[in-house]
Amino acid sequence: MSLAQDVVGALAAASAVPGRTPAQIAAEVGVEGTQHTSPAYPGNSADSHDIAVITFNQNQSARLDSRWSFTPTKLPARNQLAKLGARALDASQWLTVGYGTEEAQRGPGGHTHPGGGVRRKALVGFNALNPTWVRLAMNESRGFGGACYGDSGGPNFLTVDGKRMLAATTVTGDSPCYATNVVYRMDTDTARTFLGQYVTLP
Repeated sequence: MSLAQDVVGALAAASAVPGRTPAQIAAEVGVEGTQHTSPAYPGNSADSHDIAVITFNQNQSARLDSRWSFTPTKLPARNQLAKLGARALDASQWLTVGYGTEEAQRGPGGHTHPGGGVRRKALVGFNALNPTWVRLAMNESRGFGGACYGDSGGPNFLTVDGKRMLAATTVTGDSPCYATNVVYRMDTDTARTFLGQYVTLP
């Protein structure tokens, strides 16, 4: 895993050093951890169980801390998004973050998606709350940015009463990345059952 701002640039710089192996290049850019994916994945359209975590041992955690400065975010309480309700969710700030591509550009050969590999963030708007999903608006005409290819698994933060939480993670959306970011809720019983194996839940 890497928290570098420009992962593509970091990989290019590391690869330019003669004689480096792929493992050495990876170690230069990121820190190795252990991935844990929900055993219920891929689930179904009602609940995809599309959730995973990366854990780090003591030495790996120390390397993360020494390389990047960051503040861990908080998770929502059980069913917090539903308790807030649509009106409050619409009035609150949503922020999506990721390393994905930009929205589709139309060209003679069809859509292309430039960019990718550089961490970006964008404000998005609330559309709808479903039992395991949140649908977020990313219409440029409304002043929003959004997520696209390569952003899957990335965080979607919600700020309520001045406090930011990791409300959901990006999973899918419309193919040109113009309209909707569909994100997986972190406050459901399904998500919490999985996450509770690795972190202390609020």
